[in-house]
Amino acid sequence: MRLVVSGLKTANYPFGAIWGRYVRDFDPSEHCQKCLIGSAEPKIHRTLEDEAPIDLRGDFPYFYLFAWGNGDRSISNVHLPVRAHAGAVASIGSIYGVTFTLYDAIALRVDRLPDGWKGMNAKYTSCRNFQFGVHAFPARVMGEFKPAQKSLLQPEG
Repeated sequence: MRLVVSGLKTANYPFGAIWGRYVRDFDPSEHCQKCLIGSAEPKIHRTLEDEAPIDLRGDFPYFYLFAWGNGDRSISNVHLPVRAHAGAVASIGSIYGVTFTLYDAIALRVDRLPDGWKGMNAKYTSCRNFQFGVHAFPARVMGEFKPAQKSLLQPEG
């Protein structure tokens, strides 16, 4: 996979953070970035260069790209969970005019969880990272704490 970011230099707001994480598992006792078990991609940060391709590792089942915006997180944050898929392109724009494109990757649809899902606090159920973990590693929230077997995530579209 390869990431290309465009529009950072001309964005009308600098992201507070930009990170990418290789995800191999999920910890449902946490939310936000802490719930995604894996490793960070050190080449992805808020001072990325426009149009400078970043080659990503292919040895993890998923990759999660995140950019932290300002204000209403439902419209200002960028979330792009993907899995490797030769020849595919996954891309997402932001309200700031920045576009994140991952080549040889397919975007994954992550459905929102209902308020109060499994009696959990909204800090968890409204967190897009947590929602991804629930869909990618369903055994983790069903009480079976074994290494995840197969994901139920489907490609976007």
